[in-house]
Amino acid sequence: MVERDFTIRPIREGDFPQVRAIYELGLETGHASYETTGPTWEQFSTSKIMDTVLVAAEKEDPDFILGWVSAAPISTRQVFHGVVEDSIYIHPQGQGRGVGGSLLSTLIELCESRGMWAIHSWIFPENEGSAKLHASRGFQKVGTMHQMARMTYGELAGEWRDCDLWERLLATPE
Repeated sequence: MVERDFTIRPIREGDFPQVRAIYELGLETGHASYETTGPTWEQFSTSKIMDTVLVAAEKEDPDFILGWVSAAPISTRQVFHGVVEDSIYIHPQGQGRGVGGSLLSTLIELCESRGMWAIHSWIFPENEGSAKLHASRGFQKVGTMHQMARMTYGELAGEWRDCDLWERLLATPE
């Protein structure tokens, strides 16, 4: 067992400014989302399944957030209640330390314990780091959705972007 220099815990509302800032650092890459700015707390807390939102905090400075992960419903239709979409964002100071893998593994365990049966992730093909992270945790690329939307900012502004769909099947509930 490797000793980690961070802890994983549920998000607290006071963590949100850092969570949003980490999200916006991801946006700056141009390969994280079609969004142009981070959400408000209200938007975030109503779009996520809040008991799946986890943060990784420095062990020596538990108020410093290194990254976060969450699950959100893929649909409002009741038949799909056990299928979620993940989001994961890592602060530059958390990269290369196992933060992403630990957060994603913990999310998988949490979703499975809640009776969910699949986690989907939409990843731009250019985001090789996210694809590798998801593959390392048993996700499989199941397809590419072409011309999903036109990018409005960054080096690919004005271009239609594809998204790869990655899927991790969990245990089928009884």
